[in-house]
Amino acid sequence: MGRVVYYLKRPQLKGQSTRVEELKKIPHLIVLQFKYSSKRVRFSFKQKVEPSNWDAKRQRIKNNKNTTADGKYNLNNLLDGLAKECERAYNAEITNGIPSEEKIKSYLVSFAFKTDKNDRNQNNLFSLIERFISGEIKNRGKDKAKGSLDNYRSVLNHLKSYQDKKRVQIDYDTITLDFFYKYTDFLKKDLELAHNTIAKEIKLLKAFMSEAVDLGYTNNQAFRHKKFSVSTEETESVYLNRDEIMKLYKFDLSDNLRLEQVRDLFVFGCCVGLRYSDYSNIQRQNIKEENGKFKIYIQTKKIKDRVIIPCDAIVRDIFKRYGNNFNNLPRAISIDKFDRYIKEACRAAGLAETGRILADPEKELCDCISSHTARRSFATNLFLEGFPSYLIMKVTGHKSEKAFLSYIKVSKLEAAKQLEQHFEKYEWDLTKSMIV
Repeated sequence: MGRVVYYLKRPQLKGQSTRVEELKKIPHLIVLQFKYSSKRVRFSFKQKVEPSNWDAKRQRIKNNKNTTADGKYNLNNLLDGLAKECERAYNAEITNGIPSEEKIKSYLVSFAFKTDKNDRNQNNLFSLIERFISGEIKNRGKDKAKGSLDNYRSVLNHLKSYQDKKRVQIDYDTITLDFFYKYTDFLKKDLELAHNTIAKEIKLLKAFMSEAVDLGYTNNQAFRHKKFSVSTEETESVYLNRDEIMKLYKFDLSDNLRLEQVRDLFVFGCCVGLRYSDYSNIQRQNIKEENGKFKIYIQTKKIKDRVIIPCDAIVRDIFKRYGNNFNNLPRAISIDKFDRYIKEACRAAGLAETGRILADPEKELCDCISSHTARRSFATNLFLEGFPSYLIMKVTGHKSEKAFLSYIKVSKLEAAKQLEQHFEKYEWDLTKSMIV
């Protein structure tokens, strides 16, 4: 199969002598090109962009908020959609032999100019989700976090996958209880998504449908049926207690700089309670010294909360060890690499206890650790030490105590140990007679 590329077509300015600097300010037409089997399709769809706002390497608009000329669609989303439509057209037609350029172009015309029966000028479900992804539809006027936009995109891609595989057309009126049963089965068996991921997807789909009802695009209320939902399951996760954190921090990893730096950044996360996206991106300006004490001032990326975190002895020690770095911390790496390396570091430090996960009692502690374990350890340790939950929530950002209590991970084994200690402290004295 061929490859879709985009390029800008230089405008023809007859009778004018235009300098290069001036030409850069004139919008250029975006052109799609698709080469396959010695054939070539060129297709323009009346969308223009200034060269200064075009990323030639990515072949996309630099400003991801740019919309089409009519303001209805995100332009980069349209480019993504056209590329996928081009590939879909090729795959659909190749079974009948190598398709002509005109046949491929007919698919693109239908998609870009809304001439097919599923007119995209209508407010259909996919176009509504695209408005969520572009950030146009906000939450009480607030911009959505990048993670939320990524979740919206995942739902859209999964709906399109279902539509293509089952050869059905998805729109507002097809979101029925029968669709729900078939779609959740598809997510589980075909896409092999975890139960809680499916629950999140259905919750988002219901949010899209609710918005459509509010906007007057549909009267379909089937998504509000009590059976149209997937309940979440409690997941087992671990945390490190203070002794385990100290054991990890004190373990000598000086012969392995890669693991040592990951370990130090992880322990830093255990002490500040931030998400990896926040604690791996702290800048020097976030660190303030007041009366000989250090505090971290930061606005969190996910929920845009401003938090103030005092620095304990370990954090101050890490700042000292990495004082030559621009942010007094180890160099951050991708979260995928971080999650792999921290498991290695924990194994090297001997954190290999089993029985922490009841569903898999043979799984060793080190294999349960990830970047997010740091944040959970911070919250759980403070809670077990009697620190008020409403104050911990000021750092973690949880809006309700119910959500916070479901977040902290006091395992059943830990609960049993705590109960055992309580029984030892308040042991029954069987030598005494009944108290009346």
